[in-house]
Amino acid sequence: MAINQQRLHSINYSELKNLRNFMLDLEPNNVTGIFGINGSGKSSLIYSILSLFKPSQSDPNRFNFKFSQFFTHTSHTKYEGSSFEITHSYRENLNVFNNLKRSYSKSDRWKPKYEYRPERDVYFIGINTCVPDIELEKSQNIIRFTATTTLVDALSNEIRQNASVVMNKQYDEYNSLASGNKRFIGVRNNGVQYSSLAMGAGEQRVFKILNTVFKAPRYSLIIIDEIDLTLHTDALNRLITILVNKAADKNLQIIFTSHREELTKRTDINIRHIHQIGLNTFCFTETNPDCISRLTGQQIRTLEIFVEDDLSESIVQKVIEELNIRRHCSIKRFGSIDNGFALATGLFLKGENLNNILILLDGDRYKLHGEKMTQMEKYFAGTEVAAVANRTSALSCIRQYLIPTAETPEQFINRNIREINDNSEIVLAATQINAVANKHDYVNQIITLLGYNDKTTGLNKVSDKLATSATWADYTQEVREWLNNRVVALNL
Repeated sequence: MAINQQRLHSINYSELKNLRNFMLDLEPNNVTGIFGINGSGKSSLIYSILSLFKPSQSDPNRFNFKFSQFFTHTSHTKYEGSSFEITHSYRENLNVFNNLKRSYSKSDRWKPKYEYRPERDVYFIGINTCVPDIELEKSQNIIRFTATTTLVDALSNEIRQNASVVMNKQYDEYNSLASGNKRFIGVRNNGVQYSSLAMGAGEQRVFKILNTVFKAPRYSLIIIDEIDLTLHTDALNRLITILVNKAADKNLQIIFTSHREELTKRTDINIRHIHQIGLNTFCFTETNPDCISRLTGQQIRTLEIFVEDDLSESIVQKVIEELNIRRHCSIKRFGSIDNGFALATGLFLKGENLNNILILLDGDRYKLHGEKMTQMEKYFAGTEVAAVANRTSALSCIRQYLIPTAETPEQFINRNIREINDNSEIVLAATQINAVANKHDYVNQIITLLGYNDKTTGLNKVSDKLATSATWADYTQEVREWLNNRVVALNL
């Protein structure tokens, strides 16, 4: 039976080592970066993902990863009680199976049995590939290469060319070298021929990653542990771009772990931050290092305001300047709206004083109190008094902008700038924007039309103009009321 078009959508962890009660979402992009401090559970995540599938029946010699390989039963740890569920899709002959649920668990042994796992080609590039070949070589004698094969097939040429891009050096040849029964890769650069024994760890690993990704069958799953090791940030970003393009071309899913927070600025990969607070695991989506560092650090200024994105940050800046309290406030972004509820829970569990913390939603989702409480139930389930009290306490720091139900925040801002109708350049620019492919373009195109190369400057101009609209006070009512109350309570 032919099985293809495999796609892993998400994993819902009940318990696995220190991972508890959270979902890892692997959509919508083909490439997912998992970030987190040491001990946050990144390795446990990728080891569990490696063990989900059995090798393709078309080639039984492919890698066959097993839970027992990564979660070894010891006298200290048996992993009993481990439980999680995946959502995945695939096609078998003419039949398409979408969003199937499949459970995994361990009592006396891991279930399901290995032969009953779904089928998929899975590849793993571990941190052992960061060790240069020369450090693994035991021979102290002259290593003689008895045969050199120049790899000139289309796939090898593509690997060579993309390695040149990543390393910013022109490889003229890509070779396979034989020494006895050992094989090494070799290259020629600027007339100098050398093998992997003379390569640095970063250069060698780039070839390993590209070779795996470019040769993997369509719909494969590729896991890369600590992708940033041994690579400069510029080279790393070039490598990620190549992986994104190749994953789209071959319908691959690529999941990597990293500590390199510069990568969280990218919009073409899924950003997932894993964070542990006590016995709870949180997965923050599309967030930045500021939000995560706050969960591990201390409050710096008296009032902290967390916002979804740079537009909201600019609007809050305008409000606090109007109230003349800029010196008392810090503003950080938390990314996706669902991160706001996870952040509120995390700060509550840390024992933070939520009275001086504001988590501000854009106002287009979870507008009603009941909808917000439903989101909090993801972290404090149950109907008992303590659970309800925890939900209520954590929710106390969440507010929102007030916009009409039918509009996105960007549409609302664009419309209200138009209605100022003062013939200014910014109003005229807003009136030129009627149909957009992306909701953010209702504001971004204003900035583009006005010629601001610096987006922050452009957003500040938009906020300044919006503040002159008739709806400004109503739009910012909840954040303004919260700030005024804190000013009075703290005598700021």
